[in-house]
Amino acid sequence: MEATATRSRRGLVALVATVAVVAVAFLVAVAPWATDDFGYSLDGFNGAAWGLGARALADDPLDSRLGGVRPEGDRYANHPPLTVWSAAIGSAVSGDEPAAVRAPALLAGLLALAVLALLLHDAGLRPAATAAGVALAGTSGMFLTYGAMLDTPVVSLPFGLLALAAAQRVWQRRPPPTPALVAIGAVAALAGWQSALAAGLGGATCLLAAPGEGPSPRRGAVALGAGIAAGAAVTLGWAAWVHGGLRPLIDQAGFRSGVRRSDAAAGWLDRLGRHLDDLYGPAPVLAAIAVAVALGLVAGPGRADGTRWWRPAGLRPVLAVLVVTVVGYTLLFRNGAAVHDYWTYWGVALVGAGAAAVVQVLTADDRSPLARLPDGIRTGVVGVVVVALAVAGYGRQSGAETRIREGLDVIPVLEQVDRPDRPTQVVVAVRGSSGELPWVHHIVHGRAVTADDVASLRRLPPDLPVLVILRGPPSPALRALATDVDEDGRFLLVPAGDLLRHLGG
Repeated sequence: MEATATRSRRGLVALVATVAVVAVAFLVAVAPWATDDFGYSLDGFNGAAWGLGARALADDPLDSRLGGVRPEGDRYANHPPLTVWSAAIGSAVSGDEPAAVRAPALLAGLLALAVLALLLHDAGLRPAATAAGVALAGTSGMFLTYGAMLDTPVVSLPFGLLALAAAQRVWQRRPPPTPALVAIGAVAALAGWQSALAAGLGGATCLLAAPGEGPSPRRGAVALGAGIAAGAAVTLGWAAWVHGGLRPLIDQAGFRSGVRRSDAAAGWLDRLGRHLDDLYGPAPVLAAIAVAVALGLVAGPGRADGTRWWRPAGLRPVLAVLVVTVVGYTLLFRNGAAVHDYWTYWGVALVGAGAAAVVQVLTADDRSPLARLPDGIRTGVVGVVVVALAVAGYGRQSGAETRIREGLDVIPVLEQVDRPDRPTQVVVAVRGSSGELPWVHHIVHGRAVTADDVASLRRLPPDLPVLVILRGPPSPALRALATDVDEDGRFLLVPAGDLLRHLGG
């Protein structure tokens, strides 16, 4: 017994050390952009969208409708508000320093690693299996690329996992206090749609728990559900206050699901495949992840005497909730999955749980291919493989990360634009970037307009700077007109009148 307890303590120490090492590695990986302003990338677009709301909330809570109305006048309340509310704290305390505004996402990434470890450990997995899951989740391309992005998938992940961990303890009949369950459910609903879904599915799973001794899971499910309902009510009330009703939220949901555009789903699966390949790995890696998750869902008794290496109810309910949350959300809002490569960010938790399931089988199942090896050697062999996979994942830079790094070059160029007297004042135009421009608004503290054709350039004051975004080096003539340019020549500031003459307008 004493030897078993010693091994257990050593395993827990190794697990904590693994979480700490992966956390430090994550901080090192995202440091190049986590402390800078929001650049020209999806990370910058989303971070700036919430950062503008945080700036407005810190300046004037009521006029900004708690961050839903941005300084330049645009309104945004398509997602639960915890992201903008938490970012506003960093904005107010730091004087709107970008690193402090982004801090909720960075902290959420770190917290997600710890909560994932708690969730897997509570499911009855060995510390070695749990450590392997955390290591491979934390070194996946998706986590290293978007784990510090200020947006709801990132901020909501730890709270969704925490709600699932609380639900797991409920169905294991060792529930947290009722007020804690209510609070956890409320925060999950305020953090994001996926965390609200995961919390709700976790609560529903409690109702399916097998009869047994201890507190009734039904009471815990009701407490968790009450918190989710309260958080959802606040979210919907906030969105209605910002937009004057829920119609914009409903329309956005319809658009993201592909219902309101006949071509929204065209080719979405192909684009989703490219996103998964970039951020989780090529097809063989994706297939291995799918097999790992399936193994965790179907694994049964693991020893000759019929005892299970899972705790009662085991990992299967956790994996089932994660699969429905990740896959269901992706299929339901397929337009979002096609347009945004980070849409499957919650798959990080699936990678961790699936990897942990495989390691548990290999190190604790008497029927595994390694069953004849002594326990220490078996664990060591698997550990070497896991470390090798983690190092390989950490060293592989995704295309999305490359775009984030390259997009930072626009920041010093835009910082040359004069600050406006008021945030609604147009101080710069942009040529070469379609859609909204929150990242420009955030950097220049004013409004930006698009100028992608000669007609729009003619309407601009001749001395208004135009940010020209190029895919390659500029021509010598265009570069000569620039008042500022980044090192690679992809981002240039050119007066509108000079650019108009250059284009023959």
